[in-house]
Amino acid sequence: MPPAGQVAVLTNANGRIANRFRDIVAPYYDPFYSKKIVNDYSTSFKNPYWGTWGGQVFFGGGHAATNDNMVAIAEYGTSAITFKRLVDPTPWFGTGTDSGTRYRNSIENANAMLNMSYMESTIDGKPGAPHSYGSGDIVGPEHGGAAHGTYTQVFSAAVNARNDAGAVAAHEVPFDSMTESSAARRWRRVTDSIGNIGAASAPMLTAFVGAQRRVYFITNGMNVPGSVRWFDRNARTWVRGTGTGFSYDEADGYDSGAFFHVPQRNLLVCMYPVGGQLKVQWMDVSATQPTLGSQVTLSQNLGLAMPWSAACWCPHNNRIIVAGVAGDNTALYEIEIPASLGGVWTVTRAPLPAGQTFFPLDSQLGYGVTWKKFQYDEKVRAIVYMPLAASDGDDKIWVYRPRGT
Repeated sequence: MPPAGQVAVLTNANGRIANRFRDIVAPYYDPFYSKKIVNDYSTSFKNPYWGTWGGQVFFGGGHAATNDNMVAIAEYGTSAITFKRLVDPTPWFGTGTDSGTRYRNSIENANAMLNMSYMESTIDGKPGAPHSYGSGDIVGPEHGGAAHGTYTQVFSAAVNARNDAGAVAAHEVPFDSMTESSAARRWRRVTDSIGNIGAASAPMLTAFVGAQRRVYFITNGMNVPGSVRWFDRNARTWVRGTGTGFSYDEADGYDSGAFFHVPQRNLLVCMYPVGGQLKVQWMDVSATQPTLGSQVTLSQNLGLAMPWSAACWCPHNNRIIVAGVAGDNTALYEIEIPASLGGVWTVTRAPLPAGQTFFPLDSQLGYGVTWKKFQYDEKVRAIVYMPLAASDGDDKIWVYRPRGT
C-alpha cells in the first residue's frame, strides 16, 4: 500500500498482481469476452470478510458484454493480489475446450436457457450475468451473512448477452468456506416471490445498511423523485417506504452516480452529476421510514469527468473521497459532512505527489472511471480500483490511500 495521500499502481510486472484475470476464466469460455465481467457495465464489491486482508468480488457483464456468470475475487495477499474463481459459470453451450468448441460467450444468445421469471439458468439454476454496475452488496456475519461474507443481488437487469430483460428476484452466494471449490459453491434464491419496485431501468444502485438489514436501491426509472425503496433481508421482501426517495433520475446520462452508506452518521448518501456538476443528497436511515433530507450546499462546485461513479466514505479520516473531477487527475477531493447536515459541506482538494495520477484516461474505452462501485477497504486502508482487465499484457490496479489514514 502507498503512503497516505499517494497512489500506487499494481501490475504483474512489478509482482503486485500474482496472475491475470483472464487466467481464471473457465476453460470452456473465451477469455476475451469473459474479461468483460470487469470491463463492461460491471462492478466489483469489496469483501472485508475474505481472508486476512479482504478482497473484491466480481460479477456482471450481461447484455452488452458476456454470458459468463462466474463469480470471481481479487484476493488481497500480504505482498500481492491473486485472482480466483469462486463459482463456476453455467456451461450454456457445453464444456468444449478447443478453439472450435470453446464458447465465444457474447456471440451466442443463451436466452432460451433462462428461467425468465428469475433470470436463472435452466441448466444449473445459477443467475445469469447482469449489468451489475452499482448493484450488489456483501453482507458480513454480524448482519446475518456467511463467515467470509455473502454476496447478494436483489434484482437483475439486462441479463446475459443480447438480452434486455431482467427480474426483481433476489439471489445470494454465501462464502462459508474459503477452500470450497468453484465447482461446489452454489448460489441460492433468497425468495420465490417477485418484487414490485415500480418503474426502473439500469443502472440500479444499491447500498446495504447492516443495522436495519436492508438493501436500499435507487434506479433510473421514470418516477422522480419516487419513494424510498429497499429489500428487507429479515422479511425477505421488497418494500416501498412512505418517505421521499433520492432524485437520481435527474442524473446526467444513464451511467453515472454513486450511492453508499455512512454508518457513523446513519446516513445514505447519493452523489451524481447534473449539468456536469456534482450534486449530493442525503437520507437519515436511523428512522424506520426514512425520507430525503435537505439539499446539500458544497463549499465549491465540482465538475465531473463523464461518465462518473467515483465517491465513497472513508471512516478513518471521516471524509467523503471523490475522484474523477474534470480536468484534474492529479488530485482527489475530500468532502466533510458537517455536524448540522443543513450547513455547508466543505470541499478540500487533496493533491497527489508530482508525477502521480488517479486514474488515467483509458485508451480502449475513452474514459477513466465509471460503472464501478468505488469503495474504501478498511483492512488495507485504501481504495483499490481496477478499471479494466487486459486482453493481453499486464492487468493494472490503482490503489489510493486517503490522507489521514
